[in-house]
Amino acid sequence: MTDPALGPARRRISRIRWTTTIVFAATTAVCLGVLVVIALRVDTSAQTSAFDEGLRQQAGSLSELVSVDDAGTLDLGRLNATQVGRTTSVLGVVTPSSIEYAEPDQDALPADADLRRVIAAQQRDAGVTSFVAPQQRGRTLHWAVAPVFDTAKITSSTPVGAVLLVGGTVPGAAEHATLRDRLVLTSILLVLAASLLGHVVSGRAMRPAVRGLASQERFLVDAAHELRTPLSVLQLEVDRAAQHPDDPDAQRAAVDGARRQAQRLSALTDALLLRARAAVGTADLSREPLRLDQLVERVVAEVVGTAPGTPSDGPGPGDDAGAVLVRPDPPVAVVVSANADVLALGVRNLVENALRHGRPPVAVEVRGDGVVVTDAGPGIPAADRSRMVDAGTTGDTRAGTGSGLSIASWAARVNGGNLTLDDAPSGGLRATLHLPPGGTPPPSR
Repeated sequence: MTDPALGPARRRISRIRWTTTIVFAATTAVCLGVLVVIALRVDTSAQTSAFDEGLRQQAGSLSELVSVDDAGTLDLGRLNATQVGRTTSVLGVVTPSSIEYAEPDQDALPADADLRRVIAAQQRDAGVTSFVAPQQRGRTLHWAVAPVFDTAKITSSTPVGAVLLVGGTVPGAAEHATLRDRLVLTSILLVLAASLLGHVVSGRAMRPAVRGLASQERFLVDAAHELRTPLSVLQLEVDRAAQHPDDPDAQRAAVDGARRQAQRLSALTDALLLRARAAVGTADLSREPLRLDQLVERVVAEVVGTAPGTPSDGPGPGDDAGAVLVRPDPPVAVVVSANADVLALGVRNLVENALRHGRPPVAVEVRGDGVVVTDAGPGIPAADRSRMVDAGTTGDTRAGTGSGLSIASWAARVNGGNLTLDDAPSGGLRATLHLPPGGTPPPSR
């Protein structure tokens, strides 16, 4: 059964996986069934062949104890005196006209039609042979027949004066049944084991497809998260321009704000395309030494809508300029090994997440092992922090999709680091984006 919480594509993959498992189990069951049938037939054939050979040897030996005298009468004296004859399951001596000897009784011998057929065959081609026929009482036995020669007619066309029959059931029926039961039980266990193995293998084989779907879904959520804020601000700037059609200053501020948001949308589009290409393995995510302090200053300036060291140029994005503090000021030169585009995307989302879900002031600290973003908001309960980096999770269900921390965590992993969340010393949330150390610092820009 598929999980109703999965999307349609994942449910299809789950159905394919179960179908693969069922087909694998059915194929294994058919193959093992054929092997079991073959094994049982081979066992039965071997036992039957050995038993028939024993019957033929016994019939040949006992036929030598029966003779035909000069008067054409059967001499059964030695056969009656032989203990071997008495321990045989079924024993009989038959002439073309009558049954001369039957042990334990005549009903234990084959029917008259079968006896006539056997005698006729011996008259044509004398020799020890075997066959399968039912007794007169109905039970089917294996038989061996040997000729008894009439010495007075040895030169005639019918030298066989009588035939001796030995019959019995193939032994080992209980052992054969035990073997059958064991083979069937073993086959069932092997089918179950093969089904489990097939299910595990098919699951592993489909993991790339599931991961691809998960990456696609997360990318769509993150794209919506990333684009919502600049689009909302752009709408506000358009509304501001519409509300003051005769105010040149307001028009100029709205145009400047719209321009900044358009630039930000362009940068976000590039970043989202980078992540989409990374999900399918076509993006260049190579890392190189870079100045973390300079990257953080640039990202913060873009978030608050001002250039480094310049005041805000009006309401709108610049309203956050005083709410974000970079520490130390100026930051110390720190070199890390990272992908600049991915790292900028992660830092941006940490700062925007602190502004959106926390309270100012937001402190962005540049350290030798990464970036620490602290806010004065309500924070996140310790029990919920491990799932905060998952797409679609947020500390405040009324605001946003909560993908900012997810994007930052992805950026940290791409750059060989990780994202940790804990309580800030003065309250609020402290998010630390850990990064591996870099090499020789590049020239200052």
